[in-house]
Parts: sequence; C-alpha cells; structure tokens
Amino acid sequence: MSLLAKIAEIESEMARTQKNKATAHHLGLLKARLAKLRRELITPKGGSGGGTGEGFDVAKTGDARIGFVGFPSVGKSTLLSNLAGVYSEVAAYEFTTLTTVPGVIRYKGAKIQLLDLPGIIEGAKDGKGRGRQVIAVARTCNLILIVLDVLKPLGHKKLIEHELEGFGIRLNKKPPNIGFKKKDKGGINFTATPCYLSILFQCAQSELDADTVKSILAEYKIHNADITLRGDCTADDLIDVVEGNRVYIPCIYVLNKIDQISIEELDIIYKVPHCVPISAHHRWNFDDLLEKIWDYLQLVRIALVWGISVKHNPQKVGKDHVLDDEDVIQLVKK
Repeated sequence: MSLLAKIAEIESEMARTQKNKATAHHLGLLKARLAKLRRELITPKGGSGGGTGEGFDVAKTGDARIGFVGFPSVGKSTLLSNLAGVYSEVAAYEFTTLTTVPGVIRYKGAKIQLLDLPGIIEGAKDGKGRGRQVIAVARTCNLILIVLDVLKPLGHKKLIEHELEGFGIRLNKKPPNIGFKKKDKGGINFTATPCYLSILFQCAQSELDADTVKSILAEYKIHNADITLRGDCTADDLIDVVEGNRVYIPCIYVLNKIDQISIEELDIIYKVPHCVPISAHHRWNFDDLLEKIWDYLQLVRIALVWGISVKHNPQKVGKDHVLDDEDVIQLVKK
C-alpha cells in the first residue's frame, strides 16, 4: 500500500471516529501514525525530500522574509508588483507564476524580502503539483501572507491552512508548553504541572492522560522519557513536540479585490482576526497592510553608533556589536 493510501485510510478512520473522552486514546494513536506517514512523505528515505528544486531556491536577504501564499490567480503577483515594483508575470488565468519570484521593500529602515510563491493547489502537502516545493520555501519565511480572493468563499482559507499544517507549519500559534526529554532508562515519567489559576490542583487534561501519552510515545519507539504538561494539552501538541520539526510563523490574511464588494461586506471582513482587506490593483489600504506587516514581524531597530568601533559615523549596528570606550550610541525604538 502506498503512503498516500495509508494516509487516506487513517484520515478516513479518524473522520468516522466520534470524538469524546472514550475515543481520545485511539485518536491520539491515529494522529501519531498520520504524523509519521506525513513526515515520510515529505522527506522520503534516500530522496531529496522537501528540496526546493529549480526556480525555488532563493537566497535569503535583508532583515526579514515574507512569503505570499495562496491559490492561483488571487492577486499575489499584482500585490508584489505594486508593493516592490517587481514584475511577476500577471494574468487573469490560473497557474501563471511557476517559480519563486523575489522582491524587496524598505519600510521604517528595514529591508524586507518578498517572495511571490507559485499558487498552491489542494493536495500540495501530498506532493501534488509543485506544492511541496512551495511550502518548503514558506517554512523559511518570517511571516506568511495568505492572499485570498474576497469574492470566493473563505473556505479557501481553511484549505490553505490545512495544506500548511500538513507540512508542519503552525500559523499564529506558539509552541506547545510541553517539556519533553528522552532518557536511557526509568520508563515514562508523566507530570501535569499546577495551573496558574491554582497551585492546589493539577491542570485538568481534557484529552491526554498517562496511558494516551505512553501509547503515542510508543508509536515513536520511545519508552523512556520525562513528559511535563503545562496547561491543557492535546495529542496534536504532544506529537508536534515529539516530531520536533514544526515551525511557528505569524500569518496575515490578505483579502484582495475589495473594489468588487460593498461597504457593508467590507465592514464584516474587518472583523476577521489577523486580516487586512486590500485592492492590489488599485493599491488600496497598502498603508494598513505595511503597518500590520511591521507589527507581526516584530522587528526592532537597535542602534546607531558614533566612535572608533565603527567604520562610518554614524553606523547602524546589531545587538552583537562590541562598543569601544567613549563610543556614542543612539537607541531607536520606533
């Protein structure tokens, strides 16, 4: 049976299984097996795995890298062209951009690299089209812009999130607060630390118990480890920690083509979390988009230095710069 067939079989069984406390143990095992198969699919033994391939290997430059991700013909290329003045082949039909197209903008003194990635299709995480290469590049970004066509259902948002999740990308999330340490002997030591609301009681675990944790670890052939759950954790959280290859990336949802909707519809869109509505063609609301990009990148302009420790006066330096006696430093916050 092929990897894709095994994955489909497990996904089908998970869909048929009712989710409750009695089935949590079984579902945890299925999720662990699914994660292992997906890892094998992404990085097959003896192969190049999730390698970027021709046209996708773009050198990282500047202070940050942003990836434009979305289905074909949602306006990624137009957005890049109008933001950075870079021509990415633009057309009103699908599958125009076939390779990664880089551009650069300067904002508040920072040099930010923009990557227009080829349009994602459903099944990208399973190797369809060039989806694997596209998402591999997305993993290297400091921020992801998911560009959506405002005229099409926001179901596209869920489909793209599902594809990125399948490739180990976690959007707008923090790493699970789980302590995991392998050891040579001693079995599985399972601990749930006290909740911050009370030092008298352990955190109530709605999904994980000692048996479920041991079963998931056994799936990875781990029989000796210390596990500490800090908060109500899920089987997915534990699997992410054990896999150890997840990336946690901030994400902004860019809803394009707002010139084709009503003011009432625009008011509703503004309430969507992590969202910025724009018109790439008319360059509407670019100021809000750039400001949100700056906030999500969390860049800090550190310092200007005058003195003998720098070649130019003043010179912008980073946190690792070594100052000399009597150097003058200016800290810039905004």
